[in-house]
Amino acid sequence: MTRQTMSPLVNPAAPFRFRLVCHRRAKLWPPAVTQLDDACRLPALAPLANVPDVLDLSLGWNEAGIGVRGVARGVGGSRWCQPTKPEDSDGLHLWIATRPTGDSHRAGRFCRRLALLPTGGGRNADQAVAVAAQIPRTSEVPAELPAGTVSIEGKIAADGWRIDAFISAGALPGWDPVEIPRLGFFAALVDRRLGRVPLCGPPEYPWDGDPTTWVELELAS
Repeated sequence: MTRQTMSPLVNPAAPFRFRLVCHRRAKLWPPAVTQLDDACRLPALAPLANVPDVLDLSLGWNEAGIGVRGVARGVGGSRWCQPTKPEDSDGLHLWIATRPTGDSHRAGRFCRRLALLPTGGGRNADQAVAVAAQIPRTSEVPAELPAGTVSIEGKIAADGWRIDAFISAGALPGWDPVEIPRLGFFAALVDRRLGRVPLCGPPEYPWDGDPTTWVELELAS
């Protein structure tokens, strides 16, 4: 008899309510001068869900937006990045809710999903590119991503990639860090070989469309 692998009915990370700190930094772009230091690196939560620990993620914020650095290791040098198919493309995928409610299982107009792709942009499709991606089962679609509101650079390595990005306030519907100093946040690495590798939670769990499975990101000074 062939043994079948069953999808988990309960997220192993569910007993924990994660609240991660995002530190304020004055300089978040360009990458040569960004102040994303070791304190900005998020803890590795992958072991809680028994998924590969292949992504280092650092975040910082200021009134102008959010700085991001993602480094993938152990995923090889071959990438499948198609800006016209962002949901399936290899890269760093982010879910951000600027006005998190904590109890709605459906994303709304203040939720944004971004696919940060290490390649696929530019005339020769060899430049990093940021693309808005769909959130499944959303109750209300956010406004279109304005052109030029996400700055991005990427580097390909023999065993992975690095992405630096700055997500400006114009890309984040409802952004108001003074009145609401917290975000709903989730991240996942998407890879042709490994599949979907979430920040925390099993790959089969509906974190791609359920904000209650995301972590809380505290915008600290």
